[in-house]
Amino acid sequence: MRTSSSILSLVLGAALAFAAPAASAQEPLKVGFGGALLGSLASYGLSNLYGIEFALHKANSSGGVLGRQVELVKEDDSCDAGLASSAATKLSSQGIKLILGHTCSGATHTALSVYGGNAIVISSSATDISLTDSGDNPYFFRTTPRDDAQSSLQVQLIRAKGFKKVAILHDKGDYGKSLAELAEAAIKGDPSIGAEVVVVEGVTSGQVSFDAVVAKIKDAGADAVIWGGYYNDASKLALNMREKEVGAVIIGADGLYDERFLSIGGAAVEGSFATGQSDISETDAAKEAMEYHQRNHTEETGTYFFYAAAAAQAMLAAVQAAGSADDLDLIKKHLTEDTVDTVLGPVRFDAKGDLIGAGFKLYEVRGGKFTEVTL
Repeated sequence: MRTSSSILSLVLGAALAFAAPAASAQEPLKVGFGGALLGSLASYGLSNLYGIEFALHKANSSGGVLGRQVELVKEDDSCDAGLASSAATKLSSQGIKLILGHTCSGATHTALSVYGGNAIVISSSATDISLTDSGDNPYFFRTTPRDDAQSSLQVQLIRAKGFKKVAILHDKGDYGKSLAELAEAAIKGDPSIGAEVVVVEGVTSGQVSFDAVVAKIKDAGADAVIWGGYYNDASKLALNMREKEVGAVIIGADGLYDERFLSIGGAAVEGSFATGQSDISETDAAKEAMEYHQRNHTEETGTYFFYAAAAAQAMLAAVQAAGSADDLDLIKKHLTEDTVDTVLGPVRFDAKGDLIGAGFKLYEVRGGKFTEVTL
């Protein structure tokens, strides 16, 4: 493995020193973004977009990549499979071979089938394990840890807190269902955890009320609810549980690690748990990224800001090191062999495309804020 303390800085610095005079004379290097920019999950897509914007600004300020300025081409998929197919088709039709996205696991599956192995795709938020375990996507990478890393933390929490009866719910999507199935298998497969799975159910995302499934949770006497899905449904579930005086604790993954979970759920989500990104806010690289964002946006950075910035930084460094934006095999080689300094810290990817070098932490909602907890 070849490593570098800051390969990104070196390669982009070299571009400034030797190729900057020609950059304006060359066509821009187009990078595609596919993700949720509209709809109920737009906060996740925008969080990705903001991180990418920072990384591209930093690269362009240093002379670009391969002597070319980097231009972002955006397509919305609203985390919908049909729209993801359309977004991927539009990006592919422009000959774009470098894709950042997509936001949600289901949409990512669909988009990858459209790209058909003709693009390097790096997601910063699609966590479904089959995206890399299947072997179907040789040029797919991700900077966010997989669902099984989150599920493992959730099960550790069940054991540590001594929960005895667990309800497992999901929104029927690829992401949520994967999380639920992993948690169910882990609890049922290890009697030493000391918990019984008393409810397993998929519910329809977006429904106004979850009263029917809340009644099942109450009747089963569940003291914990593992939720596979996103904050928009989980916050409503919490409100319904509070109305029906169900005291079970909600445990979710990074789909809940969002300020909107707190603002929508209010007091009803106090004591809930979620897995989320390790806190890197005090590092110099993170501070630089945050300062840039605050100069350009009034919105919060959101859940995936740093993951997305790191995805873009890793991609651009690999392209520069490969000396080509078209040789996918060579770009992949650099992604899996070079260690790159990013806002997440030093990272690279394993042979399957999963991230090496960053992880999840466990958070509890305390006083309306996410507070890191140690088991």
